Amino acid sequence: MSIESDSFPRISVRDLFIVLSEFERQDQTKLENIRLRMCVDRQKPSRGTSQYSVARDNTGELVKLGYAEGACLAKNSAQFQSMRDNLIRVNEAGRKLLRTFKEDRGAAYDELLKRMVEQHSYLRQFVIVINRGELFAPVISSMKEHLSPKYTANAMLASDIAEGEFDFDGFFAILTSRLGRNLVDGEKTEIQSAMDELISASRPSAVSDETVKFAKNFLNKINYIVVPALFRKFGLGFDYRTHRAIWEMGQDFRIWATLSSHPSFDGSVVYLTSKLDLDETGSRVALLEFTHGLKQVGENFLPKLHVAYQELQSRSNSTFVPAWELRSIFCFDNKCQPTVFDRLFDQSYSGSDEYQLHLELQRQKPQHETALRAGNRNIGSVRVSKR
Repeated sequence: MSIESDSFPRISVRDLFIVLSEFERQDQTKLENIRLRMCVDRQKPSRGTSQYSVARDNTGELVKLGYAEGACLAKNSAQFQSMRDNLIRVNEAGRKLLRTFKEDRGAAYDELLKRMVEQHSYLRQFVIVINRGELFAPVISSMKEHLSPKYTANAMLASDIAEGEFDFDGFFAILTSRLGRNLVDGEKTEIQSAMDELISASRPSAVSDETVKFAKNFLNKINYIVVPALFRKFGLGFDYRTHRAIWEMGQDFRIWATLSSHPSFDGSVVYLTSKLDLDETGSRVALLEFTHGLKQVGENFLPKLHVAYQELQSRSNSTFVPAWELRSIFCFDNKCQPTVFDRLFDQSYSGSDEYQLHLELQRQKPQHETALRAGNRNIGSVRVSKR
């Protein structure tokens, strides 16, 4: 079965407004000037076509959304070279969004989100699905833990693939265990068929590539097979890159969040952190409310943190629990963004008359998430106790 693909943008909300700010003093600018602005923002050398794809994608999205006009969708760096002097013009809608951004950043983000929902069908479908409940994606990032116990070394995986072999029994056993259910016939057939094609296509690189590089690339390619196959029943059969872009975009807009350290989910779990409803036509945002921000989540923060600590502590029987797992449990239970938790934790780590926090500095880094900080220190583990 073919995997859906869309021109869903590789962008960030922040970058869209950086491009838009180029028109603060003028109504038009060269595409090259936008590229140079991105180089400055990222502190990258400006020579050649560095950051051209970032300039292209974000400028192209503003054009697609109706905020600017001009040709900017270069297919490659060579084509970008010939388009450097293309003029990009801001229109009245873009000027209005820029004014809103300067006066009320939250309102500008809301307007941009609504325009993107109207423009992108995949985003609308994701809104419908995430409103039904959280989504679990068994993202594959570990060879031994996610592929098969057989593959304890990169060379072992490369050797099998070079021979056109793969431990499907071990792979499917781990996958079903992570999902907590059996694969239906359609899912298993689609995954196995696509995996057979991947194995066949990967045999030359398994022989020639350095084994660490090969294993990393191979695992990532499997995500492009597994995630769409499992999400297809929800109407979310688009490619894995698009899924990741949508997850990240939701966090930019603070409308949903993605966790990778929750002990109940062996993978990534995406959950709604706002009230977001479409109208009866399913084409526009009818309701957008942020109900799990600092004010709401901050009420009785330490008692709620103690509940999350007890839940995690009961799983491991350890006095100190990993800080990022504690954050994940708290955020999932309270349906809030990790950034909300980080702010409240930093404000409350000294404890209160009733609750005391004991902190150990970070000794190991979380695999997929940022470290938890308190008082300019990276915190590795936490104990929450009642005085």
